[in-house]
Amino acid sequence: MLKIRHSVKILILLFAVLLSFLGCEKIKMPIVSEKPLGESPPLTVMTYNVYLGSSVESVLGVENLLQVPTEVANVYNTFIASDFPGRAKGIAASIKAHQPDLVGLQEMSLIRRQVPGDRIAGGLVPAEQVVMDFRTVLLDALRAEGLDYRIVAEVENIDVEMPMFTDTGIVDVRLTDYDVILARSSVSVSRPTAVNFSSAYEIEMLGLAVKRGYAAVDATVGGQVFRFVNTHLEAFSEEVRVAQTRELIASLSDETLPIILLGDFNTPAPEGVAYQMLINAEYFDTWQVEFGGIGNTCCQDADLLNAVSGHVKRIDHIFVCNWGKEVTVLWANTIGDTPSDRLASGAWHSDHAGVLARIKP
Repeated sequence: MLKIRHSVKILILLFAVLLSFLGCEKIKMPIVSEKPLGESPPLTVMTYNVYLGSSVESVLGVENLLQVPTEVANVYNTFIASDFPGRAKGIAASIKAHQPDLVGLQEMSLIRRQVPGDRIAGGLVPAEQVVMDFRTVLLDALRAEGLDYRIVAEVENIDVEMPMFTDTGIVDVRLTDYDVILARSSVSVSRPTAVNFSSAYEIEMLGLAVKRGYAAVDATVGGQVFRFVNTHLEAFSEEVRVAQTRELIASLSDETLPIILLGDFNTPAPEGVAYQMLINAEYFDTWQVEFGGIGNTCCQDADLLNAVSGHVKRIDHIFVCNWGKEVTVLWANTIGDTPSDRLASGAWHSDHAGVLARIKP
């Protein structure tokens, strides 16, 4: 009798095991396991040219110095109308949606004024009254979203002051441009670097050189250490842009860490000369993997109010290099470029789209 009961128990146990296997097959339950030792988790990075809010091309292209105060006033008024605080909320919402580990931002502008202005009379007192600091505005917008990001590196680019006409007289306006790297609080960083290129676009009429460069930092995400580099290459001269690209590649050529290089390169993929220089230097464009989009990132109208997106070229890129092994791009995407992204005013967040990439070393 004991033997029969024992046999029945064995049959019941076997039947239960069989059912458990059938059930797993039916619903395809995933097998959850720990990450293998030495394997790094995926990391997400983002680049975004946040846009001054107005094109400066009309100022840089003046043919007579008497045009400067009027053109500067036009640029300033368009900048004010572009509502960066409102646009920053949209950018912060995009960052919240994707939670990138690190973000490279271009055209993070500091606007200052001096009333009355002295530049038109040859004065050299710098304007110090802050009109808007994009860094402060965006960090406030991120905090309002409950996010904890901090600036871990930045490079100061052009710092220029010019007079403008207003209804109350002549006012000096000063623009200081920065490229900035943000990191989540969980990302540890070291070795922050700011480099300006020796090559610069020079405007003889204005006695001005448009300074540009890159910011970089060593970052650690999930045990993986890499060099994160953010840049903004020259927009108005291919000759200067190519020279800056040559400097950039040379500057990073001795780097022993894996590199993530991103930013607004102002060189279209795949035919741009500077783009091809980077490819030939063994920088891998993460957008080469097919993710169902064409990746165009530029450009909306100067006032950002065009109803249909004007993005017709891909000039904002995320490259990887020097990893010593194959890197898997899990996905890449553009953000801020669909009608639903526009503000209630109808304005786009920027004249550029942002670009995100999630990679697995």
